[in-house]
Amino acid sequence: MRAVAVAVASAAVLAGCSNMPEVGDVKLLPSASAFVPAPTGEFAKTSVNTNRPVAPGDLVDGQGACAGAAAAAEPGGVDRPLRGVGLDMTECEVVTVIGPANSTEIGANERGDRTVVMTYASAERSGIYRFTNGRLTSIERGPEPPPPERPARGKPRRPSS
Repeated sequence: MRAVAVAVASAAVLAGCSNMPEVGDVKLLPSASAFVPAPTGEFAKTSVNTNRPVAPGDLVDGQGACAGAAAAAEPGGVDRPLRGVGLDMTECEVVTVIGPANSTEIGANERGDRTVVMTYASAERSGIYRFTNGRLTSIERGPEPPPPERPARGKPRRPSS
């Protein structure tokens, strides 16, 4: 039984490899996105162009503000409306969606790459957002905001007799 399962799994893998692009006699491996499901919900990518290089206007300053913030607020200033936050978004795309961070730390890693850590404490999407070379690489969710308090109730009414 186990041998049959291995044979079926191997056949499925080989069938998937038959459609892979080739360069000469060498088959290229598919990208990781072919095996990983697309994110959904609030962390889904919404038309993020990761093929475009990160430009200086995509980076935040020491206060977490974007140089093109005024242009982004104007109609047509941003090439698309963003609703969710997803990995590979630029620093300013995240700021456009969530707003300015409560704190922003800019530095460099051991390879000399630009690193940015933006912390959101009071936002709807509170958490720690880490960027490398201008692109979002990880999100650590913060604590959920407390539920809104219910209004105080008056004294219970007694039924009239």
